[in-house]
Amino acid sequence: MKQVTKIFLKLCIIAQLFVTNIAFSNTIEGLEVPLQFDEKYLDTYNKSFTSGDYLTVKPEVTIFPKNVTQKKKFVKAISVLETILNSESFKSKVLSYKRESNGKREFQKAYLWKDASKRMTNEEVLKVILEGNEKMRPHTFGEMNINSYVKVCKWWEKVGIWCRKVIGSTSPGNSRWIKLNWKFYKNFGTHQMVSNMVHEWIHLLGFLHGGEHMHEEVPYVVGRIAGEVALEILAEEELKKNTIALK
Repeated sequence: MKQVTKIFLKLCIIAQLFVTNIAFSNTIEGLEVPLQFDEKYLDTYNKSFTSGDYLTVKPEVTIFPKNVTQKKKFVKAISVLETILNSESFKSKVLSYKRESNGKREFQKAYLWKDASKRMTNEEVLKVILEGNEKMRPHTFGEMNINSYVKVCKWWEKVGIWCRKVIGSTSPGNSRWIKLNWKFYKNFGTHQMVSNMVHEWIHLLGFLHGGEHMHEEVPYVVGRIAGEVALEILAEEELKKNTIALK
């Protein structure tokens, strides 16, 4: 009975976290990102494949508006990134992801920079992520280096496309910075911030955007996966708090 109660409580917590900002929960830069996984692969997934890989999160510079509520969520998002990206849930979902358009266990545009001749398997994509070797922070293997700032657009800037429609952006070939849009971040939940920050950081590794089926590319999919795992982890934390409170 206690186990059933804990499961029910956990589901309620996840629902609460998800619904809080439902308008943005399935959207990264305006695209729906459906997730599908190869269940047969999951049945044979060998956890030892990535057992020796560990990604350390290092927030170097983070700049956020003076909004106490949202800044707490932002700080929390950064604090759980390391747990998320090293979790078996995250790894197994990246490895088992399959495209909606063709049902294959692969990513669209799964190659670094413009080197389309070197397409990667899901295993190779995960290895690149855990290696964490950003172009503008070379030789920092095993690190996710975060340099981010949230831009609050001035009234005269709001006519531009970036301020109106872009959640975040990077210039991965010449900058280590991740630029985030306050228009969206002022309403985001922690898991949504996680999803977008991971999306943008993936660009710094060299995964770029393409054309058709953009929602099946590494930045979109991996960002969405990170957001989903964030929900799981946040729900676990709330469950522990509630369990302690009930004792």
